[in-house]
Amino acid sequence: MTTNALLFFIGIVLLWGGTDLVLRRIPRLAAWLRVSPLVVTVTLVAVMTSLPEFSVSLFASLRGQPSAAVGNIVGSNFVTLTFVAGVCALWRPIVIGPTLRNRESSWMILSAALLLVLAMDGRLSRTDGAILLLAYFPYFHATLTDARQQRSETIKTMSAHPWGDLLFFVVGVGLVVLGARWIVEHGTALARNWGMSDLLIGVTFYAFGTSLPELAIALGAVWHQQADVTLGEVYASNIFTGLAVAGALCLIRPLEVEPLIVGRDLPLLIVAGVLLQLFVTSGGRFVRSEALAMIALFVVFLYMQFTGTTLSLP
Repeated sequence: MTTNALLFFIGIVLLWGGTDLVLRRIPRLAAWLRVSPLVVTVTLVAVMTSLPEFSVSLFASLRGQPSAAVGNIVGSNFVTLTFVAGVCALWRPIVIGPTLRNRESSWMILSAALLLVLAMDGRLSRTDGAILLLAYFPYFHATLTDARQQRSETIKTMSAHPWGDLLFFVVGVGLVVLGARWIVEHGTALARNWGMSDLLIGVTFYAFGTSLPELAIALGAVWHQQADVTLGEVYASNIFTGLAVAGALCLIRPLEVEPLIVGRDLPLLIVAGVLLQLFVTSGGRFVRSEALAMIALFVVFLYMQFTGTTLSLP
């Protein structure tokens, strides 16, 4: 058990370290490829920070743990939307730009609602996966279009060591995959020793561990007073995970969805998205009192997971 615990936490370190290694190379590779930094920030960063969710859920699915795979997707999105966003705003209130209010927050709710509708029959099929992936493309296209409209003239620079940056990028992806595999293998062993179900493992152990990259980037953006990056990363990562990651996993292997995910976890994710949208649209700022409300919702979510509480009325 001690070995499993040690390797589980080493897996989290590898996961976080590998993602950080990837993210540090993105601006240099963007300059090398002459890609707009805005496009890199809004799209590639969200994709890279969703690598842990994809890797962990993929390995869980291949190991015959569909509940843990789906639970990780839903749980990770809930963690970033409530805990990560709440901690950032608790540290420093966040001013919300019009793009986040009008586009990202709406797409976040839409992605969770679509996932709920498709999962209501208790299964996410390959057809459902294709629908989720297709639903991501309008958002991706709108993001690129907006980026082109806002792009200003910049000096094109070349990285001094592009192939070295590319090598570190590949190594970082490898660390993410290795860390995800260790989290799945050794986290499962630990949790089962404690009598936890696959669903509870997914929405707690896996979800919080894979949300660490989003937490690191969001807190760094708060520190540098980059408000749009803070919540933009939270929203964009959630949209990509809920649509593209979930869709890709279903195409690889259809996933069975437990009734608790449909009847409790996904509705709570939608509630969290609606609540955050109300906060960011009410005054153009996400303040500390609202952050406490989001963190409180996260605590309620954890309580319901460990006690088995549902949303069903007697």
